[in-house]
Amino acid sequence: MRSGEQIRSALVKFVGRWQSYSGTERSEAQTYLNELFECYGRDRKDAGALFEDAHSSTGIMDLHLPGQLIVEMKAPKETARLVQHRTQALDYWRNSADVATERPAPRFVVLCSFQRFEIWEPGKYPNAPLMEFDLADLPDRYESLMVLAGEEPLFQHSSKALTRAAAIAVAKVYRGLLDREAAPPESIQRFILQMVWLFFAEDYNMIEGRPTEQTLHFLTTVHGEPWSSYLMLGGLFTSLNDPDDYGRQGVLRGTRYVNGDLFNKPALVHLTREEATELLEISRYDWRQVDPTIFGSLIEGFLSSDRSALGAHYTHEVDILKIVRPTIVKPWRARIEAVETPDEGVALLDELCRFRVLDPACGCGNFLYVAYRELRHLEHTLKERITALAKASGLPVPTGLPFFPLSNMQGIDVVPMATAVARVTLWMGHRQMIEKYGPAEPPLPLVSLASIRTADALRVPWPETDCIVGNPPFLGSQFMRDAHGDDYLKWLTITFKVGIKDFCVYWFRRAHQHLRPGQRAGLVGTNSIAQNRARSASLEYVTTNGGVITDAVSSQTWPGEAKVHVSLVNWTKSPSQPPTDFLLDNEPVSGITAELRPPEQSTGDAPALPANKGRCFQGMTPVGEGFILAETEAQRLLAGKDANYREIVRPYLIGEDIADHPEQRPGRWVIDFGHRSLESAMKYPAAIKIVRERVKPIREGNRDRFRRENWWRFGRPYTAVRDALAGLPRYIGAGRVGKRLLLTWCEAWTCPSDLVYVFAFDDDYSMGVLSSFTHSAFARSQSSTLEDRLRYTPTSAFLPFPWPYPVSGEQRERVAEASRRMIARRQEICVEEQLGLTRLYNLVDEGAYADLKKLHRELDEAVAACYGWPKSMAQDKDEIARRLMALNAEIVAGQRPYDPFAGRDGKAVAQQLGLPVA
Repeated sequence: MRSGEQIRSALVKFVGRWQSYSGTERSEAQTYLNELFECYGRDRKDAGALFEDAHSSTGIMDLHLPGQLIVEMKAPKETARLVQHRTQALDYWRNSADVATERPAPRFVVLCSFQRFEIWEPGKYPNAPLMEFDLADLPDRYESLMVLAGEEPLFQHSSKALTRAAAIAVAKVYRGLLDREAAPPESIQRFILQMVWLFFAEDYNMIEGRPTEQTLHFLTTVHGEPWSSYLMLGGLFTSLNDPDDYGRQGVLRGTRYVNGDLFNKPALVHLTREEATELLEISRYDWRQVDPTIFGSLIEGFLSSDRSALGAHYTHEVDILKIVRPTIVKPWRARIEAVETPDEGVALLDELCRFRVLDPACGCGNFLYVAYRELRHLEHTLKERITALAKASGLPVPTGLPFFPLSNMQGIDVVPMATAVARVTLWMGHRQMIEKYGPAEPPLPLVSLASIRTADALRVPWPETDCIVGNPPFLGSQFMRDAHGDDYLKWLTITFKVGIKDFCVYWFRRAHQHLRPGQRAGLVGTNSIAQNRARSASLEYVTTNGGVITDAVSSQTWPGEAKVHVSLVNWTKSPSQPPTDFLLDNEPVSGITAELRPPEQSTGDAPALPANKGRCFQGMTPVGEGFILAETEAQRLLAGKDANYREIVRPYLIGEDIADHPEQRPGRWVIDFGHRSLESAMKYPAAIKIVRERVKPIREGNRDRFRRENWWRFGRPYTAVRDALAGLPRYIGAGRVGKRLLLTWCEAWTCPSDLVYVFAFDDDYSMGVLSSFTHSAFARSQSSTLEDRLRYTPTSAFLPFPWPYPVSGEQRERVAEASRRMIARRQEICVEEQLGLTRLYNLVDEGAYADLKKLHRELDEAVAACYGWPKSMAQDKDEIARRLMALNAEIVAGQRPYDPFAGRDGKAVAQQLGLPVA
C-alpha cells in the first residue's frame, strides 16, 4: 500500500511527463488516466474503472468508477474554457444514476484538461467545484484525488508549498541565531516558537494592530544602536504574559493576555538588522494558509536538535488518517447516522464532547491536531443532524449546544521541545477550526494544554482516556542498548517481561493494558510487530487479551531517511458486539489476525522440528576488526615459511559477497584460531602478532569475561557450527538479509561471517530443496523483514520447515540434477556478464535470461513432486505455506513419520547417488 510520500513522489514524475503535452483528448486521455491511477498505487482495471462507459443517457463518460467517480477529459487547448464544459460533465453525473438497477450516481466528478483539474461533489455542492488547481500543483493537492487510491479524499485549502517555505525561512533564522550564539539554545528555541505563534495570531487578528510586524519594521529602519529586540520584543512577550497589564499603549495597544504557558518565560534575544529583516519578511507570509500538520513536523525537526538538518520529511495527513479514521471517525460517524430524534442527538453530542484522545508519543502533535479537527467536524455534523431532525419533527431547534473542547486532547513525549511544538500546533488548529466549524473556547487567553506533558511515557502513569492513537518511536532491538543503556533495558525487561524487542512493541502492550472494554486504539509500528518474536510480544498480546484488529495496513513505507517499513493497526478491546467489518490494506476481509493477514491466509507460528536441529547456523562474529585482513596482507601470511598459515588464515564471507560478487567469493580474509589455546596460537607468530597488536588492547576493556581472557579467539567458541562443518568438503551459505534468499556453495576453508547463514549440507539435493520456491515461500511466511527485505531466521524459517519425507531415490536425483543445472547456468551468466546474483535476478524479474527462469521452474516442480504436489502448486506461495504448516502440525502431533536426514549426511548422499564428491 502506498504512503502519502510515495504518491506525491510518483505525481512529481507524472507532472514532469505531462506538463508539456498539447495534443488531443482522444489520443492520450486513457494513457494519462491509467498512469494517474498507477501514481496512487492502483491498477485502473483492478479498481473497476471503465473507459468510455455509456451508462449515461446524455453521452459516453471518458472514465467511470461506479459509485465513486466520473472523469471528463478535455484537450489542453480547452484549459482556459474549462468552465464551459461543466454542464456536460454534470449532465453525465446527473444521468448516470439508474433507479431500476439501484445504481447511484458517483460521488465525485473530475473535469480535466490534462493541465488543469476541477473536482466536484455535485450531490452536496452542485454550484461550484470543491477544488480547482493546475497540473503543476497536483503533487501538493494529491489528497483531493485519494478516491483513485480507494480512500476518502481530503479537500484542504492550506498551502504545502507556503508551509514548507515558511518552515525553511524560520529554520534559517534559527540557525543563524545558534551560529552566533545570540542566546542560550533553549532561549532561541522559545523565541522562535513565540514568534511563530505571533505571526499566526496577527494574521487571524487575535492581536490587533500587528505589534510584532510593527516592531520588526522599526528595528529594520532605526539608525544607530539605541534600540534592541532584546527589549522591544521582550517587552511585547512580557505584556502577553501579564493579565493585569494596564500599560498597553503605543505598539502594545492591541495586545491581550495570551496565557497557555507560551509566554511564561519571555525569550530575550538581540536580533541583528539582517535577522530582523528576515523575520519581517516571514511575518508577511499568509499564515492563515499554513498547514499545522506539516509545519509542526518541520519545525520540531530543527528545534529538537541544534545542528540537525531541517527535516524534509513529515507525516502525511492521509497516513495519519489511516489511524484516526478507523479509531475515532468511523465509530462516531456510525453512531451519528443512527440518531433518530433531536434528544438522542443532544445526548450523543454531550458524550462526544466528553470524549478524550491520548497520544502517548505525541511528538509535534500532528496526530492530535488531525484527531481534534476530525472531532470538531463530527461535532459540526451531529449539530446539523440535530437541527435537521428538529425541523423535520416540527420541534424547536436546540440552542446552547456544547462544543468539543481542546483540552480533551492528551499527549506525552519525552522531548520537551516536541511537547512545546505540539501545544503551538493545537493552538493554531483551535483557531482554524473556529473559523471552519464555529465557536469553541475563546481563542484568547489560550486554552490550557497541561494535558500535553513531557515524560517518558513507558515510565509514568497514563491519564484516563477514551481512545489511544499515535506513532511510537521506531528503534530496532539491536540498537536499544546503545541508545538507552543497560539500566533502562534492565528496567524494560523487568517491567514488561518480554525481553528486549523493537521499542514500539512496548507501546502496543501498554496501550492495550490501558484501554477499558469497548475502547479503541490505533498505532503505527515497525512491521516487525506482525513478525516472529516481536509479534508475540505485541499484536498477539493484543489479540489473546480480548483485542480485535478491525483495520490495518500490513506494510508501507514511513517518511524519514531510513525509509522504515511500518504496519498501521487499529483495534478495539473486548467489544460488546463482535465487529463484522474488517479492512486490511484497504480491502474488505473476513477478519485480521496478529500476522496482519485474513484468517484463511494465516500460518501462525510453526513449532521447531527436532530432526532439523544442528543443520543451520548463523556465521561467526570475530569481535574485533583486527582479525580482518585485506587480500595483500593475507597473501603475505599465507606465503610465510615459519608456519602453515592456511590452517588459521581463511577467506571471510559476508552477505554482500554472495549478493554482488560474480563468483560469490569473499573479498576479505580473517585470522581464525578456532579453539586453539594461546600456546598453540603462538605457533603462528606473524598472525598472533597482528592479533596481539590490533585486538588485545580493545578486548582488555570488554565487559564479557570470555572475550577479555580469550582475546586471540573469536567472540564466542562457535562449537556447534564448527562441529557441523567438520569433514564436509563444502557447505551452503546464504545472506541473512536481502530482497530474496540467495544461496551459494562455499569451500570448507571459507569462514562465514555473522551476516551469513550456514546450512551444513554438501549434497545437490539439499541445495535444490533450499533453493526452491517451496523453501523461500515458507521462509517468507515465517521470517521477519528489514524494510521490504527478507530477514531469514533459522529458528522460525529452517527449524520448523518440513523437508520432503519419504523421498524416492529417483525423486531425489531429479531435484539434485535440476539444482546442478540451475547453478551451472547461473554461474555461467554471472562470470560472462560480470554480474552478482542480485543484479542477475533483478534482470530475470524484468524478463531477461528466460532459460534460467525455466531451470528454476523445473527445480520448483521437482521439489513439489517430492511432496506429492501437482506442478500447478510449485509457485503458489499461499498454498505452499498453508500445506507446509499443516504438514508441520502433523509431524509435531506424531501423525506422520519424519526423519529426512537419516543416513543422508555429507559424502554419504553423494556416494549413494553415484555422484562425484567435491
